Amino acid sequence: MVWLDDRLMNDPLVAAAIGGHPRVRAHHAKPIMRALLQSGVELAGLHLDTAIAAYLIDPAETRYSVGELLAKYTPFEMSIDGATASGQLDFGDHGDGRGAASAEALAVTHLADALDRELREQGMAELYATIENPLVRVLAKMEHVGIAVATDELRQLNASLTADVERLGTELQVVVGRPFNINSPVQLREILYTERGLVPGKKTKTGFSTDAATLEKLRDQWPEFIEPLLRYREVEKLRSTYGAGLLAEVGPDARIHATFNQTVARTGRLSSDQPNLHNIPVRSEEGRRFRKAFVPATGCMLLVADYNQIELRCIAHLANDPGLIEAFIGGRDIHSATAERIFGVLAADVTVEQRSKAKMVSYGLAYGMEAYGLGQRLGIPTDEAAVILDAYFLAFPNVKAYMEHTVVEARKRGYTETLFGRRRPIAELMSSNFRVRQAGERQAMNAGIQGLAADIFKVALVRIDEALVRGGHRSRVVLQVHDEVVVEVPDEERVEVGPMVIEIMRHAAELVVPLEVNVAWGATWADAKG
Repeated sequence: MVWLDDRLMNDPLVAAAIGGHPRVRAHHAKPIMRALLQSGVELAGLHLDTAIAAYLIDPAETRYSVGELLAKYTPFEMSIDGATASGQLDFGDHGDGRGAASAEALAVTHLADALDRELREQGMAELYATIENPLVRVLAKMEHVGIAVATDELRQLNASLTADVERLGTELQVVVGRPFNINSPVQLREILYTERGLVPGKKTKTGFSTDAATLEKLRDQWPEFIEPLLRYREVEKLRSTYGAGLLAEVGPDARIHATFNQTVARTGRLSSDQPNLHNIPVRSEEGRRFRKAFVPATGCMLLVADYNQIELRCIAHLANDPGLIEAFIGGRDIHSATAERIFGVLAADVTVEQRSKAKMVSYGLAYGMEAYGLGQRLGIPTDEAAVILDAYFLAFPNVKAYMEHTVVEARKRGYTETLFGRRRPIAELMSSNFRVRQAGERQAMNAGIQGLAADIFKVALVRIDEALVRGGHRSRVVLQVHDEVVVEVPDEERVEVGPMVIEIMRHAAELVVPLEVNVAWGATWADAKG
C-alpha cells in the first residue's frame, strides 16, 4: 500500500480495515497514519516503511522516491504514468490515478521484499524493527496532536519584532543619510566598500561579501552602522521565520502541527519543518519569548525532559576514557573537570574562561571539530587552539585513540556503525581530494557519537509513548527538539508520569556512565525550559 484517495481514507469501513490490518507495507507511512488518526483510527500493523528502510541502508540520499528506489534495488522500473519493466507493472491509464496508484502499490511490494533482505544482510533488521519502525507511529501521533499555542502572545511578539525591524531600518537609513534597500547585498556593498571605503572581507562571485562573519570583522570600522545592521538581520529573521511564520502555522484547533522527519539527517537525528521548531533560539531572550507562546491544554502542564550532555557521555562510553568516566560517575561538572586537566589547575582555580574553552573543545569533538574550527569558535589563532586541543588529548588519551581508530575502521569498511547497528557510509574517505577526505574523517569521528545519541533518544521516545499507552494515560508526547521531549500531562497524572519519563530516559541504554535527565514542569514551554 502506498497511496490512497482522500475519499477512501475518509470512508470509515476502509479506514477501519487499514487500521486493523496486521501487516501493512507502505512508502512514507506517516502521512497515511495521520490521515487515519483524523478519522479516529490508529494504524498499529505497520510491517515495513520502504522510505525509512531505504534511509537506513543509505542515509546519504537526499530523496527516497518509489521509482528511484525500485530501479536501484529491484529489476523493475517506474514509468511516468505508472510502472513498466520486465515485470509488467502496468495497470493502464484510467484518468483518475487508479493505474498509477495500483502500480505504486505493487512497486512497494517488490521494493519491500528487496529492502527487507538488504536490512538483514547489513545487520540492521533489529534496529529497524525495534526503533525506526515503531517511531513512525510515535511521530505520526505527535504531528496529529500538535502543541497548543497562545495566539495572542504570538501576535504581540510579532508586532514587537515588526516595530523593532522598522526602528532599526530607520536608524540605518539615517546613518547613511539616504533611503536604501537594507536587504540588498548589492546596495550594501556599494555603501560599505565604495562609499564608506571599508577594508573588504572575503570576496564572492558577485563581489565582496556582506555576510555576518564579514560584518563582524568590519564592526570596529563603522560600529554605528554595522551594529544596527547585524541586529536588524537577527530581528528580521526572527520576525519572518517565527513571528509571522508561527502564526501562519496555527491550525483551527489553536495548535501547531509540525512535521518531524526521520530521513533527513545522516547521523540518525530527527529534524523538524512546517514549521522548524528545532531552530527556535535557545539562549536569546527572544527565543524565550517564543517558547512562552507554547502552552498545554486546559487542565494540563508541560513536562520538559532532556538528556544532560548526552554527546559527551557517548564519547566517554565509546572511548572508554578513565578520566571522563570518573568525572561523570562522580557527578562532577564535566567542563570544570576537563578544564582542570587541560590547563593543569586545581578545581578551585578553574576560571570561567577556562571552563568555557574546555566546554567548546568537548562539544567540538562531538562534531569532529579540529584546531582551525576551534580557533574560529574561540576567536583565537589556530596554533593556540591546536595547543588546547593537544592538551585535551593528552589529558584524555583514549578519546584521541577512539577518534583515530574510528577513521581507520570507516576507511577500511566504507562506513561507520553505532552500538545499535546504525550504519553511515562515508564515500568521502576514499576521495582523491585532500579537503574532501578531511571532511570525511570529521564525519567518521562524529557519526558514532551523534548516531548513538540519536539512537538513545529514539529508544526513549518510543518507550515513553508505549508506557503512556500501556498505562491508559491521557498524557501525550507533543513535541521533540534535539535531545528534549515535551509531554502534555493532565494535572492528575503528574505524580506518576513525571518519574516514569525520567526512568525510561535514564535506562534507554546502559552505558559505562549514567544517563542523566534534566526535568522541569511549566505552564508554558518557557517556564519549564527556563
